[in-house]
Amino acid sequence: MANKSVELKEMKNGEIVEDDADDGPPHIVPPDGGWGWVVMIASFFCNIIVDGIIFSFGLVVTNLAESFEVPVSTVSWVASLLAGFYLLAGPFVSSLATRFGFRLVACAGSIVAGLSFAVASLAMSVEFLYVFIGVVGGIGMGLVYVPAVVAVGFYFEKRRALATGIAVCGSGIGTFVLAPFTTWLLGYYGWRGTLLIHGGLVLNCAVFGAMFRPLEPAKKKSVRRQLADEEVSAGTPLMVRIKKERDEKMRNEERQETAQTDHFHSSTNSLNNTVKLVGIKNKRSSTLTDSSASLGKKETPLLAGSKRSLANQDDVQPLNRDDAFYTGSLQRLPQYRENPASYHASVTRIPDAVEEADGGKKSSRCMRAVSSLIQFSLFKSATFDLLCFSSFITFLGFFVPFMFLAARAEQLGADKESASFLLSIIGVTNTVGRVVCGALSDHPKVNVLFVNNAALTLGGVVTIATPFFPAYEMLIVYACLFGLSIACFASLRSILMVELLGLENLTNAFGLCLMFTGVSATVGGPLASMFFDATNDYDASFYLSGSMILISGILCYPLGYINRWEKRRNNAAQHNKQKVKPLPEPEPLAVA
Repeated sequence: MANKSVELKEMKNGEIVEDDADDGPPHIVPPDGGWGWVVMIASFFCNIIVDGIIFSFGLVVTNLAESFEVPVSTVSWVASLLAGFYLLAGPFVSSLATRFGFRLVACAGSIVAGLSFAVASLAMSVEFLYVFIGVVGGIGMGLVYVPAVVAVGFYFEKRRALATGIAVCGSGIGTFVLAPFTTWLLGYYGWRGTLLIHGGLVLNCAVFGAMFRPLEPAKKKSVRRQLADEEVSAGTPLMVRIKKERDEKMRNEERQETAQTDHFHSSTNSLNNTVKLVGIKNKRSSTLTDSSASLGKKETPLLAGSKRSLANQDDVQPLNRDDAFYTGSLQRLPQYRENPASYHASVTRIPDAVEEADGGKKSSRCMRAVSSLIQFSLFKSATFDLLCFSSFITFLGFFVPFMFLAARAEQLGADKESASFLLSIIGVTNTVGRVVCGALSDHPKVNVLFVNNAALTLGGVVTIATPFFPAYEMLIVYACLFGLSIACFASLRSILMVELLGLENLTNAFGLCLMFTGVSATVGGPLASMFFDATNDYDASFYLSGSMILISGILCYPLGYINRWEKRRNNAAQHNKQKVKPLPEPEPLAVA
């Protein structure tokens, strides 16, 4: 029989009985279907609207420059601020989702973004657009984006890669649909009418966000019912079974008391069924090995006079799970392959006793969620430093083709409809690329780092070569290749972080990368447009964009070697710390 941790109490008459006050801790059980398909479809349409508007907003930039009679570099800040705050808001939106839930945050974000676009349609200055489209609109888009991405993973386990893959394909479909639609709107209604209709589209995300129904935590069977189901047929007396569980619990507690408390080592790749504790001393992480059945029910004292279990509803909030931002197949995770039954317990972080005391305070809970996403101690890792810097460089050039490819095609003589169709091609190939990369990432033997590096290298090279394409047909080829390259980069990002940094660091790494990429996305577009203002040609802008993407790919090539070196160094340091120092030899007694 598998080991189980049970709560026992001593009665006055000396009889030991099980404590049925707690039927077991709440734990999220993904249905792998059911309402999850509705959540997936809702997320799909949210991505269509949000990413479709952001990636096609570059088409509005030239109209704004003509209307306000200002340089392109001045107006490009509107599109760049929109993309930048859309990413920068990620860690803070996650904290709000942890406190208020996916549904409320997504609905609030759609209302904020929709109203900001509607108000911006009345703008009389570019600075007004900076605030309402760039800052407020970007934050509103971020409020929709994070719940749309994370919510799907909570409804799927075995089919997570399929469900999230379909949901994020909305990004490419949105670009395909909204690029020509935006061009049509600009022709008939001008930029003011276009912004107003875009605002109306974003408001529809409130309907889709309302479908992000939270999963109710399921409780395990009580000890008595579990024992009866498993052993009553064997004829084992109930009191004998309860005594066995009590003895096992006492042995587990004795082993835990002998563990060192001044140093805690976390490794999700080498330990099975680990429960992560946060908040001991300087909130360093630790892992305790336990039986798979007791992970959900084991009460672990964190501070004197305090007990903590997973029974608190807050423990099943989004940011309390290490895999919240993981969009790949769970088959790639050692924790899932080794013991799928206890996987959810092993990736759930238990707040400490101090956090429990502050649990009722909204501000405290939000700040804890933000701190879980922004812990700068991760910068001690050379692997993360290089990965984060590479992502920063990537987004300096990432949005430039979306902003200026259509204008480049018009310079070559293409009409506005044909020029905007290039963005639609990027959207289609982006969708195809996400599906292909998702299928490849399902196979554990696929080297996702190599695929990521090759994709960035390809995207950078073809972007640098764009000025040498003299015909519209060649720009179609470029759009296809660029769409495929960014699809691989986007779909493999969370998987690559887990491969290099471990699942326990995914949430923190993802949050920090969102912040830095938000900054680079904000300055990348205006920087490229400054070259256009200086030369009156888009060649230099594409040179800059392609160079940034290519450099980011080159920086990632030594990541595998650096990561292996860092792991060997950490393992050696850990081994040296665990060595027991020999006792000094006693001094000989002096003879009188």
